[in-house]
Amino acid sequence: MKTPHRLLTTFACLSLLPAGLPHLSAQQPAAPPATTPPPLLPSAAPKTTPADFQAKIIKDASPLPNGGQLQMSYASVVDKILPSVVTIHSSAPIKTPEIDQIPPQLRPFFYRFFGAPDGFGGMNEDDEPSLNPRGKRGQPQRPQQLPEDESHQQRGVGSGMIISADGYILTNNHVIADAKKIEVDVDTDGSSHTYTAEVVGADPLTDVALIKINATGLKTATIGDSSKLRVGDIVLAAGAPMELSRSVTQGIVSALGRSNEGIVGRGNGQSRVKGYEDFIQTDASINPGNSGGPLVDAMGRVVGINTAILSRSGMNAGIGFAIPINMALNIVEDLLDDGAVQRGFLGVQITDLDATLSERLGIKEHGGAVVMMVGAGSPAEKAGIQLEDVIVSINGQRVDNSSRLRLIVSSAKPGTQIPIELMRAGKRITVNATLEALPEEALSEVGGGSLKPRPGTGGAQQQKENVGELVTGVTVQTLTAALRERHDVPANVSGVIVTKVDPESRAAAMGVEEGDVISHVNRKAVANAAEARTLAKGSDKTVLLRVWRKGDTMLLMIGNN
Repeated sequence: MKTPHRLLTTFACLSLLPAGLPHLSAQQPAAPPATTPPPLLPSAAPKTTPADFQAKIIKDASPLPNGGQLQMSYASVVDKILPSVVTIHSSAPIKTPEIDQIPPQLRPFFYRFFGAPDGFGGMNEDDEPSLNPRGKRGQPQRPQQLPEDESHQQRGVGSGMIISADGYILTNNHVIADAKKIEVDVDTDGSSHTYTAEVVGADPLTDVALIKINATGLKTATIGDSSKLRVGDIVLAAGAPMELSRSVTQGIVSALGRSNEGIVGRGNGQSRVKGYEDFIQTDASINPGNSGGPLVDAMGRVVGINTAILSRSGMNAGIGFAIPINMALNIVEDLLDDGAVQRGFLGVQITDLDATLSERLGIKEHGGAVVMMVGAGSPAEKAGIQLEDVIVSINGQRVDNSSRLRLIVSSAKPGTQIPIELMRAGKRITVNATLEALPEEALSEVGGGSLKPRPGTGGAQQQKENVGELVTGVTVQTLTAALRERHDVPANVSGVIVTKVDPESRAAAMGVEEGDVISHVNRKAVANAAEARTLAKGSDKTVLLRVWRKGDTMLLMIGNN
């Protein structure tokens, strides 16, 4: 009998609990004489501008040699990169969960380990906390907060790379996230020195972080050009897997442009914010502890930051992911300014142009991003972008799918004017849009961001001929003057209004909400509920809806069964 397998996407950062993990020990040869560590800087170093910072970085974008004899050793490449690779130790207080989140049968053990919740006294004979006279029942209780000492810290180990001689280090955000203390081990001429680091800035949406130690004269990595990578290029991964510092593995570039893997982001559940992914995939061995370390090409130039692995066991399975170095350095420039990242905003919702949508829209070509919504007052609306437009190129870069469009727009600065090439009614046209700053609410992965349409109310007085089920789980009503006024629908918007949505229906999962005004069904305008239902029933598999929602217009494709 076959049993299902689960693939786990794991950050390649080693996290240790207070007790630590079992470790290997062996007799080591006598260490060489200690050398003088790099001199310390004053505690208050002057702020570095992005231009000055770029001048400090060593770059080499020359092409890799093609052909030639098989290389039998990469020792010279390792000698070039390894002095700039560091091991990062982070520690953060252990977070205690809410009591209500813990199964009742496990609470006695939890109370013994973490202590009784606030408002309770000692433990009774049933291993349950007894209520203090001043305690109040019926209120959510939290366990006592653990003291922030060494025995109550969660420790993690990751890697990083020195990118400037005065102590700037590039790593992953998840290596240093929530850390109260960050220590960096730097190997100099055979001896190791430990420095306390401070966070310059971090971006959870790309998993890039920049930290700094107070040291000078450090050996730096040479930065390559990740845009010149090709599938099949040889790469090496360096770092501290399982706390084994200065380790190197070798493989090839397995794929480029991996996105929609759900690896990076911010928050959880309904508050999850989708990150920006454009990963290099490699079979070079990456394991817990490698996070933040460099991925270098056959000439020892950094082309990526080792970030995560795809595995059933949590250990290397030949599928690793690295952030392209070009993408990381763009983020670093913003982090140096004020510790935050500014991203461009176009104001559209998009989806991939697949075979089903191509057939529904009557488009023969594949590839590109279909505009499914245009935000009211957005740069896209001002530029003249419309629903059903297929964006094929933006700012001179080809758009193969919606993820690619999102990456290109987000990497541009607010205020940038960019040309957008799109297909409309079988013709290619070009429009120009001036990007704005990406608002926080536009990052939401679930739902419609800040758009909150009023819920429909229906009513017993509704006439049956003007009310009906459009698709499974969606009830619509002809848009009357009273409904128009109640829902603030402008006079130039016509169609049917959604008065009820079954939260368990496929339509709800695809984004249909109460209060939506459906103006077109399968690309044909509708004036009342009867027309809308007739058009929807004429579709065997899917129904394409054009929806107006509080000033925004969008396309939704719903399964019809």
